[in-house]
Amino acid sequence: MLHPLRFTACVAMFLAVTHAAAAPQTVTHACAAITGASERLACYDGAFPPVPDAVDMASERERALKEFGLNKSQLRERDPERMSVLAPDRIEGAVARMSVRPTGERLVTLDSGQVWLLTEVTMKGPLNVGDRVTIREASLGSHMLLTPANIALRARRIQ
Repeated sequence: MLHPLRFTACVAMFLAVTHAAAAPQTVTHACAAITGASERLACYDGAFPPVPDAVDMASERERALKEFGLNKSQLRERDPERMSVLAPDRIEGAVARMSVRPTGERLVTLDSGQVWLLTEVTMKGPLNVGDRVTIREASLGSHMLLTPANIALRARRIQ
């Protein structure tokens, strides 16, 4: 035999469920009433435009997947204009600060805030604050810092 309190609870739950199912569905937005999927999506996109950064990130992700495994020279062959802007093969800047590590390696901070470590312990290619330098790509992913006297020094970006 069913306990009277349980019976009352079951009846109340049954009535609530049947009432909710029978209640008319309220449309929360005008776009929700559109039955065609693409028309409904267009309506929602018009009402709530996609965030530009999210769209850019999605297209960049798709492009990165298509370009995966290609080296920079292959990418430059495919789209030289885009790669010259997105992945330059050199940068220029002024030396904003210089320091020397206890190991003798020089740290060069450019006016852009980039910090480069000159990996060769040498005093050739003297640098001073304010000097204009060029850092270019070298072989096997390395970089060379060119001094105003056009002396090339191996460099690695650390910041």
